Amino acid sequence: MDEIMEDGNLIDKVRILLQRDMQHYQSTQTILRGSICEKVSGGQLDFPRYTSFASIKIVQWWEAEFLITFRHDSGLWASSQISTIENKEALKENKPSEFIKLIVDTSGQYIEHLHKLVQESLDHADLAVLTSCCSAAALLRNSLWCYTQQNTGKKIKTKRLHKCYKTFQEMSEAIGERLLDLHCRLILLYIFNEADSLSWHTDKCFYEKERSSFVTQTWWLYMQGTREDLWNTVPPKMAQRIFTGMLNESLTVLVTRFIHGKPSFIRSPQFWADAFNVLSCTAVLTLAVYNTCNGIQPEKGETSIAIRDIYAKCNHLLVCLLLRGSPLKVLYEVCRNGLEHMKIIQEQTNLATWLFIAAPRLFGYSSFESSTLQLPEEEMIIFELNIMKYRPQPSWTQVLKVLSMKNFVLTRMLLNHLIETCSDKREEMPNFSKYNAGDDYKINECTGFLCAGCDNGELDSSPSLCLFSLMYISVITEIDPVDIIVPALKCDPQWSDCLGKHQVWNQIRPPWLNAILAGFKDIMLPIVEQLLEAVDTGASIYQAMSLALVCFTELTPCIPIGILRLINEMENAIPANCHPIGGTVKTQILCTALYLALYEESILLADKKKNTDCPAKAPQEIPSTHSFDPHDKCASAIALGESLCSIDADNKHTEQINFMCEQIDEWIEKKSVRIRPPEMCKSIPWLEVLTDDVLVTNVGQQSLKISHQYIMQHLNSILKNLANNTEISSSDKKNIDTDLFVSTKPLTYLMFHIEDVPFDQLFMNLTPAIWIRMMDVPMSVKKQRVIDQIMSRADIKWLDNLSEDDKNVALAIKDICLKAELQDDDSSSSTDKKTD
Repeated sequence: MDEIMEDGNLIDKVRILLQRDMQHYQSTQTILRGSICEKVSGGQLDFPRYTSFASIKIVQWWEAEFLITFRHDSGLWASSQISTIENKEALKENKPSEFIKLIVDTSGQYIEHLHKLVQESLDHADLAVLTSCCSAAALLRNSLWCYTQQNTGKKIKTKRLHKCYKTFQEMSEAIGERLLDLHCRLILLYIFNEADSLSWHTDKCFYEKERSSFVTQTWWLYMQGTREDLWNTVPPKMAQRIFTGMLNESLTVLVTRFIHGKPSFIRSPQFWADAFNVLSCTAVLTLAVYNTCNGIQPEKGETSIAIRDIYAKCNHLLVCLLLRGSPLKVLYEVCRNGLEHMKIIQEQTNLATWLFIAAPRLFGYSSFESSTLQLPEEEMIIFELNIMKYRPQPSWTQVLKVLSMKNFVLTRMLLNHLIETCSDKREEMPNFSKYNAGDDYKINECTGFLCAGCDNGELDSSPSLCLFSLMYISVITEIDPVDIIVPALKCDPQWSDCLGKHQVWNQIRPPWLNAILAGFKDIMLPIVEQLLEAVDTGASIYQAMSLALVCFTELTPCIPIGILRLINEMENAIPANCHPIGGTVKTQILCTALYLALYEESILLADKKKNTDCPAKAPQEIPSTHSFDPHDKCASAIALGESLCSIDADNKHTEQINFMCEQIDEWIEKKSVRIRPPEMCKSIPWLEVLTDDVLVTNVGQQSLKISHQYIMQHLNSILKNLANNTEISSSDKKNIDTDLFVSTKPLTYLMFHIEDVPFDQLFMNLTPAIWIRMMDVPMSVKKQRVIDQIMSRADIKWLDNLSEDDKNVALAIKDICLKAELQDDDSSSSTDKKTD
């Protein structure tokens, strides 16, 4: 596309832009696309990952007009990114009414343009153009939403903007519906209409004997590819809805074929192998549909109609598989005492039965176990991790949920491993500011639209930084230090060495101690200001140290209670050869945190003095009570930090230190009375509150991202150890940082494997014992349906093809069904007589 005109009236610029965009589409059958910052995509407003170039330009122009009109940004984009408006534009003045008219007029132009592109893409079944149109409508919808939020002031007094917003909202939803319809048509046209492997009535064995037919494998491959494509194109929430609809519609065709299919005796084994593979594939595909493991029980939560339909179809298919595809001898053993005693007739208590049977590996079991049907949600950590693996965007609440599930088993496992791995690591406090905008890091900046200048690449997920992140999350979310954190610390025999009184000044610390100190950062800033001001106004070092202890005591309620509880338990666990300041870990940690704050303040003041051109001051006489200039804040900060290292010398502040520790103990005891019940602490609403507590700081934001990234990278090892119900073994400790989860696999591997299990190993590995356990589950099946399904079995209809042994079993099953049918007829006739 030729260079876009940047000067002139907005309406004219948009008209020319759309003309050139249409010309480009007509000549190349594509439209130009641009990426949106990865940190912006998704979220509450459901931003897309990619969108059309034309929509990006329009939003840029809108933002410029908004800034000119209202002299502040709309909230859509960081103001630093839209401050590049030419000076002559900045001098212009627009009235709010003029701004609204420009937005409404250009919105109308773009809606017409999208209508044309959508119609063209539907005529040519062009998924790429359709997804770009869907994303473009979503981007402009979100921009208009930000403008309507400015309506709280009195600058905008019209409903026209909201009407435009609704138009783009409806447009986005309509394109999503068309996208779903197009995908469903493609599945039916190119995959399900393959006739060669669907001639189930023929007596000729299919060439892939006892394996899944290529229709099932092609469907499985298409669904996987479409899932990845949707995740990278349309907005994440819409992508989930489209994928759910695709899965539901395709299952309608597949399940109907299996329910009404009448395979020949030769093709019957492959027919039911296909049915079981469809169930197994669906179980894996539905992982992308759920937001959390709450969703596997549709009756418990608010689930969509599509998900309930998927469950109903899969349960129907499972009933057919159990009654028509099970081995003859297993079926006879289950029904030999009469059909009325079969467990399958009893009322179904778990609508996810098909999921537990078809994919027990998703729950950490090698084969189906009846006990899994009563598996409480708290124990489904492996299933929750599998859901995390296929989410279109991370959920920070879900990260906290998996860390807390099953009595914090994952947190305990990772802390034990990371502390032992990092036992010899001593580092400075991580500088998370490098992940924000800065001159030194411009080379790493994201080039996506709406980026606020942040580093968009993957964060460093080294073991030491992950240990810092996990420990920070643990202390902020009040994880029990007695059962989890302190035992993990003891994995390092020298864990207490950093708590000696001579280590206060040491800026090279274990990552877990840096995480604890990070929780004090905001609390120490006012103390530093108070101390510097006190020294500047004539306070002695002794008085300053006394003031510091008073501040510690007064600000105790502001310290996260999780940190205080941990410090208290660390004090009970330190060995006899550890001698912290004042004899308490509380004083040691508080003094170390204050020393760190003073150290950082001295560096900032020194840099400020170096970069500020101010006339040199005449040297002032230093008071006899000080060894430094108390009016020089940089020197004062250094001197105060050095004095902290000997705050307990000569027992000068012993009484204050003891009083402070007593106050902290009383506060911990007071808060312990209000400890919430475990079931409340692990509920989704409470986890969302804890997530907000972590996300309120930049350190917390980066810690959640690093923890999520580390879990995803090492998911294979984590799942293996959770399934074995063991801690990370010595061999795993060597391999956990190299055994990385690979999200992309070869095409042939994806097509012929369900997860990491080959297609032909699923159905064929079902032993008679497993079949009996599968048949011994309540499914709410009526007796007449049981009879109809059993009587339509190929081995019941074609007895001549069976061995003598199997023929006798088949005849016995047939007799049981006929007797049950006669009993039903007799009971119904007797009921009719009584009625007469």
